[in-house]
Amino acid sequence: MYQTIDGTLVITVNDWCRAGLTENQFQNDSKRGYLYIFRRGVHGNTLIDVKSIRRPERLRVIENAYGKIESEGVKSIFTVELDTNAREFFITKCRKPDGSPLDPDQITKYTNRSSILEGIKRGLEKQRIARAKAGQRLKMGEFWKLACDWYLDQLSEFPCDPISNWRALERVFKQYLKDGYSSIVHGNVGNDAARLVSARADRLIQSIYRMNDKPFISRVHELYLDFVSGSRELYDRSTGEVFKPEEFRYKGRAQEISEATIRNYLKDVVNETATYMDRNGNFDYVNRKRPKHQRHIGRYSLSKISMDDVALSRKSVRGFVYKYISVDVVSGYWFRPAYVVGKPSINTIIESFRNMFCELIEFGLPMPGELEVENHLMKDIPWLKDVFPFVRFCTSPTEKRAEHKIREFKYGVSKDNGHTRGRWYARHEAYKSVRNKVNGDYVEPEYQPQAIVADDLADIEKHNNELHPLQKTYPGMTRKEVFLSNVFPGLKPIDHWYLYRYIGNETETSIYNNDYCPVQGENFELTDYASLKRLKPNNVTVSAYWLPEPDGSINKVYLYQGDTYIGEAINKSQFEYNENRIERSDIDEANILHQNKRIAKFDKFIKQHRSEIPNVGMMTASDARVLNDIKTEIVETEQPDGYEEDEFSELENMDWGSRARMSL
Repeated sequence: MYQTIDGTLVITVNDWCRAGLTENQFQNDSKRGYLYIFRRGVHGNTLIDVKSIRRPERLRVIENAYGKIESEGVKSIFTVELDTNAREFFITKCRKPDGSPLDPDQITKYTNRSSILEGIKRGLEKQRIARAKAGQRLKMGEFWKLACDWYLDQLSEFPCDPISNWRALERVFKQYLKDGYSSIVHGNVGNDAARLVSARADRLIQSIYRMNDKPFISRVHELYLDFVSGSRELYDRSTGEVFKPEEFRYKGRAQEISEATIRNYLKDVVNETATYMDRNGNFDYVNRKRPKHQRHIGRYSLSKISMDDVALSRKSVRGFVYKYISVDVVSGYWFRPAYVVGKPSINTIIESFRNMFCELIEFGLPMPGELEVENHLMKDIPWLKDVFPFVRFCTSPTEKRAEHKIREFKYGVSKDNGHTRGRWYARHEAYKSVRNKVNGDYVEPEYQPQAIVADDLADIEKHNNELHPLQKTYPGMTRKEVFLSNVFPGLKPIDHWYLYRYIGNETETSIYNNDYCPVQGENFELTDYASLKRLKPNNVTVSAYWLPEPDGSINKVYLYQGDTYIGEAINKSQFEYNENRIERSDIDEANILHQNKRIAKFDKFIKQHRSEIPNVGMMTASDARVLNDIKTEIVETEQPDGYEEDEFSELENMDWGSRARMSL
């Protein structure tokens, strides 16, 4: 039952226990400052100050047994309000040393303490103002005792760590005024005190786990115990530093760590990711662990061309047939691949480039905007960035659009036509091939390479002429139609003279008669005689770069001398004419006119160059000596009177007509 002694509401420990609480709870609350002992006694007669009970669950039990406790509200100078700014700080800005956020219980406790300290701050300001108006000084000792009692009273509504000593509360409050919310966070939050394994030992365990022989976790546990016990030596491969076992011991002895504990640390998400590359290589790490870009497909064709190698699923009698493909990313149009039996090489890639550019030139399309390739083989081609405006080397096969297009083609048209054999190790049943066992050996059906290539080309033709998958964007259009009619408008035309030097066939030849050069058994005439000026002195040897037309003929070659572009030359056979005049046609007459004009241009070119050369005469030394030996004497004479008049008068009286007849 409640008792009032000297104005204080109290109950005995026996009353405490009769209400439904235990003596152990009384001892714990008294020790932690959750209640005050008004007067000590024996045999359960110790008096408890009812108003000092801080834990709300204890008060509810006592009130249910003995009735409601009336509150007097004597400490009215303090008011407490939940500090939302403090809650935001502890949620968003306060982090543990490892970067993780605070626990929810910690956030609640720190927010409540901040709210109570803000209430004390407001009460201190009120007391100072009131005492200043009365002309008195605030007695800080009494104030902090009053504040400490009020602080403990608020723990029932705003639970946090209690402060039972008013001087400790004063230190906490002053530190709060100085450092703000961060002063409330305990210094041990996030440290290694609760770790079974220290951070240094954690890194050592990971270093053992990442070794090249890929040890099992049980082996890691064994090696670590051998090391800390001193029976095995470990060192850093990069620096040569030998690890000291005593630095990994606890109080001078090897710390007992179970295999399950090591497993938990090694299978931590960050730890496992950090060691995955060393155990499984960069390829698996990039595909399984490394974050990937989120992209969406473009709008225009030829914005990006993606290339990759593909192993055809059917086996030939000479081995597996490979192809190197180039595909337009937006339209999904496949260019003609380059085929080879066995692994592709750089020559296979060059052939694939030739096929692609031959189709682009045949369609009259511009240079693609971007090339997307893999590092394999492509890293050995130095001129990619000189030809394409943008080149992207993929770090992972999943980033390469060609991989997606290969899957779409392989399990689309090719599978529908029966030209795709799955792999026996495929995960999905529909992608698995049937394994035939003959005389104890697994065998696969074999085909002629020519048949495999012909079937694949037919599949590509059908694939290109199927409807585009994005029919809402390109209604009623096939992949080829999207490719041809939806080209990005900002692309530049293909510079054949620049491109053919890298992907064209090369023929060493010479320029004859300042006119033509033979290539592949045919003569090619210069289109501009000014290109002769770019040749080196006394050197008419050039390199001709060319690509054949669809019918195999060669119409044009581009001439280089080293790294210097000389000019272009066109096939001379197209301008031949019939030497028999009576048999000539209009085409022959046009070819005669073309050749006459060409020769006239050459004559004009040389004549203009000759006109710039002065006509110089030269005097020898002997001629100069003879002229110096001749002595001349100049005598001045006088003309007789009437000399000029007589001369002109005679000319005026002459009969010029009769003189002209006599001269015949």
